[in-house]
Amino acid sequence: MAMQERDGGEQSPGSTDGLGAFPFRPGKDASSISAMLLAGVAILGAFIGWFLTMRAEPDAPIIALVPQEQIADAIPTLTPDNQRIAQSDSRQCRYPVAFITVSTPGNPAGGTVTFRTSKYRSPSFHVTDQPQRIALPNPLPDSGGLDPLTAEGNAKGLLVSLYPTARMEPATGSTTVTVRWPARPPCK
Repeated sequence: MAMQERDGGEQSPGSTDGLGAFPFRPGKDASSISAMLLAGVAILGAFIGWFLTMRAEPDAPIIALVPQEQIADAIPTLTPDNQRIAQSDSRQCRYPVAFITVSTPGNPAGGTVTFRTSKYRSPSFHVTDQPQRIALPNPLPDSGGLDPLTAEGNAKGLLVSLYPTARMEPATGSTTVTVRWPARPPCK
């Protein structure tokens, strides 16, 4: 068994190279330390990327599609051109329609509001404190995704049922919220 010399010339058991209990080998140890540092930086970078990705796409409210059995009730709230398109698509395959429920709680007089997405502008609706359902064509039927929903008009205290509920105040102006639209369901 090899012995290592200590300061006083004594030898320590277990040493094979005479450099002490924790010898430093410049070639091997430097590459090990470099590998550990590189792995640490990669893990930290992955964590920061994940964190920034989560911040870049906020938890947008979700809008619901109109169930197949309620399409007939939703169609009258669309513009005349969109009513014809929706009626011709009985299975809701080509033209999925979403809905919002709107009201102005605490404001019985309400106000007039128009809703807009990137590809649709609704007729004007007089919204009061009584909930009212309004259909909106899905602007991203193939992929789903984020799209703005704008309320224009003068309805103070306007609540729009999304998940979670959005409070929109277009008092003599407009207000916009980014909404997550679902992808078109498969044809039945």
